[in-house]
Amino acid sequence: MTADVYAGDDGAPEGGRNAQPAGAATFNIVADADADLLLRVGVALNLLNVAPRVFHMEARPGGAAAVHALVDCSEPQAELIARKLQQLTSVRDVVVTYAPAHTLSTCDAEISRSP
Repeated sequence: MTADVYAGDDGAPEGGRNAQPAGAATFNIVADADADLLLRVGVALNLLNVAPRVFHMEARPGGAAAVHALVDCSEPQAELIARKLQQLTSVRDVVVTYAPAHTLSTCDAEISRSP
C-alpha cells in the first residue's frame, strides 16, 4: 500500500487508523477572479483527500473573488494546504483558522445558521 503523506496516511491497515479527524480548518481566500480559480483552489484542497464540509466562492467588484472552505483535517495539514494556496499566482491572501474536534459542535451550529 502506498502512503499519502498529504492526507496523513501512514499506510497502516484500515483497523489501525483513527477515523475521527483531529479538527477542521477554515480557509478564507481572496484572489483574482480568474476563470481557473475554482480549479486551482480545488486542486490544493484535494491534497487532503476529503470533501469540504462547506465551499463557497463569490466574485467581488474590482476583479477579486472570495473563497471560503471548511475542511476536516489536522492542524499541520491545514498549515501545509495554506502554504500551497499562498503559492498560487492569482491568490492575494489566505487566512486559515483551525478548530480542534472538541469545538466543532460550535462550528456546525454556525454552518447551519449561514445561508
